[in-house]
Amino acid sequence: MTNTPAAIALDIDGTLIGSDKRIPAFTRSEIQRAVDEYGARVFFVTARGPQSTAVIEEHLGVAGSYATFGGSLVWARTSDGAFETLSETSLDDDIVRGILAAAADAPVHKGIYTHETWYVSALDYWGLREARNTAVWPEVAPIDATLVDAIGPVYKIMFRGEPADLAILADALAPFADRAYAHFAGRVLEIVSASAVKLPALETLSAHFGIAMADVLAFGDTSADVGMLEAAGRGVLMGNAVVDAAPHVERTLTNDEDGVGMIVRKYFPTGRPFRP
Repeated sequence: MTNTPAAIALDIDGTLIGSDKRIPAFTRSEIQRAVDEYGARVFFVTARGPQSTAVIEEHLGVAGSYATFGGSLVWARTSDGAFETLSETSLDDDIVRGILAAAADAPVHKGIYTHETWYVSALDYWGLREARNTAVWPEVAPIDATLVDAIGPVYKIMFRGEPADLAILADALAPFADRAYAHFAGRVLEIVSASAVKLPALETLSAHFGIAMADVLAFGDTSADVGMLEAAGRGVLMGNAVVDAAPHVERTLTNDEDGVGMIVRKYFPTGRPFRP
């Protein structure tokens, strides 16, 4: 790895943003400084969709490239501020139908994401909570095969509810494991294509810009992030993470303690006053 990273890869929830769903001021200013003073590129590598990622990008004040829906959509930012699509990997329709059928009677909130729209089974507690967290307003519709036939490619399925109910559902979805990647974290169960995960998406973005993985500084907090943290030149696991990674992955402070900003200050040195 060179002395300073060429790119900063950022998971969003539990990493870039705090528990209040905002980017801490010091973290925001440090990332902006790394871009302005060092020319670092920013890659948003997240389970969120592109609309929600765009809101976070606006708050950060730095234009970046996207690997959204857990790596299902990989978009490189061009010099004119637009996006170039590097890859798009939706879930197979038969897999979507099978998963929805398996979840038909589960006491959980159901949602599916297309390229443009988020559909939910009900605008209940879980729907309102996710809307507030992501700043994306959903459309309410029966989440079933009829909807899948009408809306086109699905990039993510999300179930929300109590952990015990989601754990039962996760076990029921085991037959789809070879074609769908399920990430179970507390009160959320997210499913994307098995071939669309974060590490290959980050590798695609890095290669597009001629950046070696050794020159990437990557941050994350869940099992979905561990692969890219272990492959990056500098992988950083948040202090609030409840997963483990290889010994060479660094541990930082929590997402409520400027964990990202502190590491950016470490690897992008400056003579500016230290004001966390």
